[in-house]
Order: sequence, then structure tokens, then C-alpha cells
Amino acid sequence: MLKTEIRYYSKHFRVIAFDLPGHGRSDRIHDFDGDFWQYSAFIIKKALVELDITDTNIMGTSGGAIVGFHLALDQDINCRALIADSFEGLALPPERAKQKMEQRSRTIKINFFRMFFQYLHGKDWQEVLRSDANNQLHFAEHKTVWFDSLEELNCKVLLTALTNDNMIPRAAEKVKLVHDLLPNSRLHLFDKGKHPAMLSNKKKYRKLVCDFCCKQ
Repeated sequence: MLKTEIRYYSKHFRVIAFDLPGHGRSDRIHDFDGDFWQYSAFIIKKALVELDITDTNIMGTSGGAIVGFHLALDQDINCRALIADSFEGLALPPERAKQKMEQRSRTIKINFFRMFFQYLHGKDWQEVLRSDANNQLHFAEHKTVWFDSLEELNCKVLLTALTNDNMIPRAAEKVKLVHDLLPNSRLHLFDKGKHPAMLSNKKKYRKLVCDFCCKQ
């Protein structure tokens, strides 16, 4: 889904892209009952340390943005800039998690999206989506709030969202709450496009990211 963006940003930065655990080409995980997004950040941190990369910019969209925050908060990573796009804000309440699962159940009845998910994850895409649903519902019921100490984030942060996101109700309002907590953050809202903003507004988004990361 992000191949064209990876190719573009590779012209300006050294880019390392990850499939989250249990997704895409990553090894599958079974019966996971923790904070999936924090765990994903831990796995990526281990990979970066192994590669001797601890000074970095981090970019993520949707759930990847949540992972990005956890990674940027890790003391072993020197995050210069974090770009977080089209995400659920500060928390995932149980009613919102259930709403997302109902939305997905309707989506996978459409043949185009069935083919899309199979392209992303392979033949076991339905099991991947079931695991993802379980992760979200478990998190919403047992933790709800994404971050314990967001105010400890020291790097500059670019927050982006759609004013009318077709996948996340009140997305702009949710992201603005994050912006209000982070003095070193910038908020950019896109009036047009569909979820996620970084793909439906890619030309403007690319310039925004490159300008933000290169600015001292």
C-alpha cells in the first residue's frame, strides 16, 4: 500500500519500512493479549538497535502512528522528528473499537477490499484481520488510553488529519487533543481526501514531510 511513498521518500532519506508483527510479510503471532502497538514498537526498536540506527525520523499512519509515538518515547531511540497521520487520538474506547469491527465486517463483504486485504497479507488475510480485531477489542477493554506519558515526548511532531475522515469519526478533533498536549507539535488538517491523509493528499503531504524533517 505504501510502496510508492517508500520509493519517493527514499530519494531524500534512508528509508526502512516495517510490516507490523503478524501483518503483511511479518511472522504471524498467535493468542497475543497485550498492548499490540507498544509491543510492535519494542520489536522495531530491537531491529533498529541491531542495525545500529538510533538517530532517526519516524513516520506512521493510522495504527502505525500509534506505534510511532511509542517508538519516539523510547529512551534508546533518538527521534529527531515524528510524523503521525490519521490516527485515533489519545484513546480507543470499547464502543469505538466495536464500531470499527462492525465497519470492517461491512467492508470485507466488498470484493475489492477482500482482494486488497489478500494483497496486503496473503492467503491467511482473514486470520490476520481476526487477530487485529482481537487486539483492538482487548486493548479497548483493558487499557483504552494509548500512552502513559505522552508529555515526555521531546522531539518535534507533525500531526496530520482529515477534517472529514471517512474511517475515523471526529479525527481532526481527536488529533487536536494530542496537539494541545505537545508544545513542540504542529497540526496540519486536510480539507479534502479519504483515509489516510498521507495517500489521498500525497503531493502536498510529501512536501510537508520533507520541509518538516529538514527544518532545523
